[in-house]
Amino acid sequence: MSESESEPKYKLGEEIRKEFYLDENILFVNHGSYGAVPKRVFQKRQSYQGQIERCPDIWFAWQLKALYDENIEALAEFVGADPKNIAFVLNSTTGVNTVLKNILLEPEDILLLNSHTYGACAKTVDCAVKRAGADIMSLDIILPIRSDEQLVDQLVEVCKRHAGIRLVIIDHISSPSAIVFPVEKIIRELHKLGVLVLVDGAHAPGQLDLNLEKLGADFYTGNLHKWCFAPRGSAFLWVNKKHRDSIQPLVTSHNYQQDFTLQFFFQGTMDHSSYLCTKESLQFMRDCGGMKGIKDHTESLLDWAQQMLCHALGTSILPIPPSLQAPYMRVLRLPELKGYNCTTASEETAHSVMDVIKSYSVKQEDADNLTDYLIREHNCIAAITCFSGHLWLRISGTVYNTKENYLALKDILLKMKAE
Repeated sequence: MSESESEPKYKLGEEIRKEFYLDENILFVNHGSYGAVPKRVFQKRQSYQGQIERCPDIWFAWQLKALYDENIEALAEFVGADPKNIAFVLNSTTGVNTVLKNILLEPEDILLLNSHTYGACAKTVDCAVKRAGADIMSLDIILPIRSDEQLVDQLVEVCKRHAGIRLVIIDHISSPSAIVFPVEKIIRELHKLGVLVLVDGAHAPGQLDLNLEKLGADFYTGNLHKWCFAPRGSAFLWVNKKHRDSIQPLVTSHNYQQDFTLQFFFQGTMDHSSYLCTKESLQFMRDCGGMKGIKDHTESLLDWAQQMLCHALGTSILPIPPSLQAPYMRVLRLPELKGYNCTTASEETAHSVMDVIKSYSVKQEDADNLTDYLIREHNCIAAITCFSGHLWLRISGTVYNTKENYLALKDILLKMKAE
């Protein structure tokens, strides 16, 4: 993706917070989960919804398609895609479902995921293989990770040992650990083995420069509501040209058997207004200084926050090299907190995805309880995750975050540690 940077319209930090509807009484250090919609984008969506209600017949018959095409073009340019290969979907989970429910699996086929795969996607895989009588494997990602090659080699070795692996589902940026997987290298090596690759890029758009045609995955899905400031219910599915004719939307409607984008466009009287805000959301990013301006503000802030929190809490950062660290998220190990089990038994490689799901659910219970406690007792929105036998704190940063946010988080955690 090439982006022409423009002079920033906003000053990032405390000043730009007024451009959002965020509650002043709540501490937000978890933009990565649900994002936050700028007022101007929210109002843009409302204006489209108003147009719909003034005359639905005119909207659906004459106005919608041109607006949809404009936003597809803007999205395609942003992520480096041919507009014919990309379509809007509600979220990345929808994208993963769409691919897995279109692929014709045989009983001897194996789908490979890993211990950092998003839980909803792991369940989608389980659903897909059960329908076909196929099999599934989950690779345990071992910490510490010392290099890109370690991750690539782990995946390649498993695929070499198990010739039945048909498809690998890999995150671009993992949700629990914020690890940037070296997907370009993974795709290249797995394609040599004849293995298909589905990239779950839920966290990637807006954090990483994307050129999907060059990347060359078989399938790629990503959210726009997280780091691109779009309304929730706004994501995309990109499909490699060689697979395009075999992928249909989950809902079959009047454009059945027409071209890829048209089939996804027309699905009854669905509300397209979130998709139509793509241009406005991307313009908001440009008005913040573009990806470079946002990165300049956020990366140094999070580097400082991570080190400050580790020093104050007497804990350590996630043991990965800088090349695998997400720009706008950081992960550090939680210290022992009274009433919460911060260390559990480590995972083993699992051959049943339900083993992974059940194991994840048991270990995630304390993480969820702690997340709830922070909200209820401290008005603090933070992400607590569980993997590799430990609870971890995942902090996010974006245009409205400041040092004061993370200092306030430190005070809350120190109070809990002292109890």
